[in-house]
Amino acid sequence: MKTYISLSGFDSSQIVSLIVKYGIEGGDRIILIRPEEELDTRGELAVQAVRDLSLQISSSIDLQIHRVDHRDFEGMVISLKTLLESVHSENEIIVNLSGGPREIFLAFTVACLCVSERISKTTCFSDIERRLNELTLPNITAVLEEKQKRILKDVQDSQPTTISEIARRLSVSESTISRQVARLADLRALDAVPRGKTKVVRITLTGKILL
Repeated sequence: MKTYISLSGFDSSQIVSLIVKYGIEGGDRIILIRPEEELDTRGELAVQAVRDLSLQISSSIDLQIHRVDHRDFEGMVISLKTLLESVHSENEIIVNLSGGPREIFLAFTVACLCVSERISKTTCFSDIERRLNELTLPNITAVLEEKQKRILKDVQDSQPTTISEIARRLSVSESTISRQVARLADLRALDAVPRGKTKVVRITLTGKILL
């Protein structure tokens, strides 16, 4: 099942594009993030457009509005982080970072970075290209051991590389490197792509930030 969590402004087209891109069906959920005070009816109209679309697809699609106080940055971050953490672990979380007020956008982005490992897909609408782009959020909350940092540094200096090459350069067994590379891949710090009987290893944005 999917849970869509999106900023909601005056234009519903970004949210509609999101749903069209990844699909939606009965039992899925849409959560729209709105300010506590509705100062413009255009926001309400955008929400209604999304509600009408969901009803056309299935009456069992759950549409919710999550209200935040746009004047309380700290409160917004905690509220939105709690919202992301409240989604059942078996649900696919798809978030859209574009389309709402700038104050809420910043708080939502921080909240997403805090729990990026729970998010399946992240999108943002490009004002330049006029299309919805998929992003990869870094896992900035991971804590690395010194040996993992050594591996990241080696990969960064020698990529693309392989497990056997890393083991030779660091004078460590291949089995040890293989385990550590798998752990770093789980943290999204490395990409390890199978190629024949070996794996091609590259550092990711997460890895670069943590390093």
